[in-house]
Amino acid sequence: MHTTPSMPPASGASASEIDFAAFDQLVESLDRWSGSLPEWPPAKQVRAEWDQIGPRLDRARRELSRVLVVGVIGGTGVGKSTLVNALAGREVTTAGDVARPTTTCPVIVAAPDVDLSWLPVDAMQARVVRSDAPAVAHIVLIDCPDPDTQGERPAEPGGQGGTRGGADNRNRDLLEAVLPACDVLLLVATAQKYRSWIVAREVLAFAPGRPLLFVQTHASRDPDIRADWRAELESQGFDVPRIFRVDGVEAAARAAAGLHSEAGFGELVAAIDGELAGRAARRVRRTGAIDLASWFTRQTQASLEPLQVAAAELAAGVQAERARLEALLVRDIGVKLRGGRSAWQRLLGDEIVDRWHGGPFAAFLRGVAVIGGLWGRMRPGGGVIGRLLAGRPADEFAAGRGWQALDDIGLKESEVEQSRSILAGLAARARITEPLVHRARIDPARVDATATAVLERTGRWLGGGIEQIVADRRSRSGGRFLHWVFEALFAALVVVVLLREARGFFYGYLWQGQAPAGASLPQAIVWVVLWGLLLRWLLMATVRAGLDRDITTFVARLPAARLVDPLLVDFEAAAERVRRYLADAARLAADAESLGGTLGEPVGLGRLRGGER
Repeated sequence: MHTTPSMPPASGASASEIDFAAFDQLVESLDRWSGSLPEWPPAKQVRAEWDQIGPRLDRARRELSRVLVVGVIGGTGVGKSTLVNALAGREVTTAGDVARPTTTCPVIVAAPDVDLSWLPVDAMQARVVRSDAPAVAHIVLIDCPDPDTQGERPAEPGGQGGTRGGADNRNRDLLEAVLPACDVLLLVATAQKYRSWIVAREVLAFAPGRPLLFVQTHASRDPDIRADWRAELESQGFDVPRIFRVDGVEAAARAAAGLHSEAGFGELVAAIDGELAGRAARRVRRTGAIDLASWFTRQTQASLEPLQVAAAELAAGVQAERARLEALLVRDIGVKLRGGRSAWQRLLGDEIVDRWHGGPFAAFLRGVAVIGGLWGRMRPGGGVIGRLLAGRPADEFAAGRGWQALDDIGLKESEVEQSRSILAGLAARARITEPLVHRARIDPARVDATATAVLERTGRWLGGGIEQIVADRRSRSGGRFLHWVFEALFAALVVVVLLREARGFFYGYLWQGQAPAGASLPQAIVWVVLWGLLLRWLLMATVRAGLDRDITTFVARLPAARLVDPLLVDFEAAAERVRRYLADAARLAADAESLGGTLGEPVGLGRLRGGER
């Protein structure tokens, strides 16, 4: 995590002692983040782990000045109890050998003036021994039960006592009750047992956030295995700055006789006094808390990392399936908009009538529009697009129709279920299930509401687009020049018809005495109507020029409207929440790493590197 120099920090108040607010903020952020997505099983597991880590961090912040608790742990017969006796200066716990393991109950060794009221002695089923030895003057030492020894279970009424095997291991149960109260672990091993996987399992489980001391005992009779042991520990994820090598039996005998300790044991006592007592105790607890927070974030990130790809694939899948459904909409809406020529003509004609005032041709167009309006009311446009082109609201179209309403705009039930089935499979790979996402088949109770939401979006988008297209057409037909050109053309025929009728009446009938043509006026009216319809057709052709291009441009903008979102909203929302959760995990891990380099004062103790177990 950060470099561990061999020299202790300089005396005096450090920046981390003065200002620990950044760590408090990190802990608060981790607490909020760990509970931010309880519906996701991996996040729920993270929260369960945080519920164990959080109280430890809170306790570490509140108990910076408390004396450190050092748990002595090791396998059967490695000389733990003998080492504890040597540190205590007298026999405080029964020591055995390889053949006769004796530590079945914890033994707590503390100075006479140390208050142990905060320590759960009863829950540990521990025995308390007071000692005035210098080595334990500023620490609390606990001789822990051997994890690889199955203690005897007292006989119960109606049953038989005896050893407990497997999960029914009384020593291990006691050990797991003791280790949570320890601030530092002192791991003891011999040349015969330094590879014990049972001990390693227990140490790995409780090492996060707890500095370690490593001691090889039986120095007088065993070879020096510190190099091999260091390699073994480092392969398990530990930083090992130093391993002490002592002879516990000789050290205990010298301590009992009041003699000067041998060199190896003296170095261990000096390390305990220098690294675990006084101001160093605050440093150890503070650094341990930061290490624990960093370990938690790395461990969490390591557990979530396999889901990163699956979550990203779900987000990409949502985009792909949205694009597929939108392509269906684009195709169907484009076809129906292009196919509604008569509706477009009525709509554009009404727009021209509203803008053109004065002139016989404008009056003619208004009359045609009135007739067309009556016909439109007799045969209203079908579907959403037909209703909108007819100037009618589309809101009520989806009411009670469910999938039929969506089918009108090209979204068939089978297509939607295909998309949701694909996304459900991708969500399952990311361990995203209900209630974050629903089933592939939309619940019948939700179909109408979903269809209505899609149709409302589609109606608003189509209505705005149609208005824009009409506005663009209006700019082509709304000019005064075009208006009066068509007025002149229409008026020209009217003038010709009137002149022809006047000539026939005044010149032919009154002047030459010819009989008037009986059907000339109706014929003239027919010609005027036909001429007006021809001019109207020319005007509509002018206005409609480029309409298909404008429709194509308009429907190409459909993806930006996100019309199909209600159909996939649960998958999209779940993918986004998981993405944010994973991003926050990476950010918090980086914050913890940065904080460790800023506030974490290195100590000459071993530690478990974050994220490795």
